[in-house]
Amino acid sequence: MTFFTLDAKGTILAILFALVMFIAGILTLNAALGLFYVFVMALFLVLSAIVTEAKKRYKKSIKLYQKSRGPKNVLANGLAPLIISILILAFGMNILLLTAFIASIAAVAADKFSSEIGVLNGAPRSIITFRKIEKGTSGGITLLGTSSGFLGSILISLSVFLITLFYPVNINLFILFIIVLISGFVGTLIDSLFGVFEEKGIGNKYTTNFICSVSGAVIAYLLFILIF
Repeated sequence: MTFFTLDAKGTILAILFALVMFIAGILTLNAALGLFYVFVMALFLVLSAIVTEAKKRYKKSIKLYQKSRGPKNVLANGLAPLIISILILAFGMNILLLTAFIASIAAVAADKFSSEIGVLNGAPRSIITFRKIEKGTSGGITLLGTSSGFLGSILISLSVFLITLFYPVNINLFILFIIVLISGFVGTLIDSLFGVFEEKGIGNKYTTNFICSVSGAVIAYLLFILIF
């Protein structure tokens, strides 16, 4: 049994994460914030399922199709936003941390788009040496994958325009959108960079994905401070 791209255990953990985030949102501000947390995470899950199924037969033919993902994937992609939601609860409603929350998810969404769509066309090149490498090799990038990652970041970044539904802000939401977009996109490039180390036996795809999500959050945090 799979729920979108998650197996049974992964689904249970994802529901627990969503429940904690929802409760954190209620205790921080109101139910709308909790629903926002869950919505952004659910949007990532739906988009991930869509790009995973894209050209499924071709991916199967080159043995790069992954039907379902488990608890380790949920931890790798969802732990950073979960921690940020708890930090917001601890320190109070904070648009800076909320921006970092969205950016962490934008980064893993960008990575998912890059990896799932990037294998469909073109020979990947190492992000460090730019030499051609085999499809599916960590640390590889393609023009299609990179542009798809940008799209993935855009789709998650659009959620910043929903913030005013539950929290009044005195800053330009379009600037927040750009901050999250850039942070998410750079996050997936950092993911590819750490993928090179992964190929050398340093870390694995789960640690790389976690670093990706944390990178998106940290970059957004720094950009926010620099701009505002």
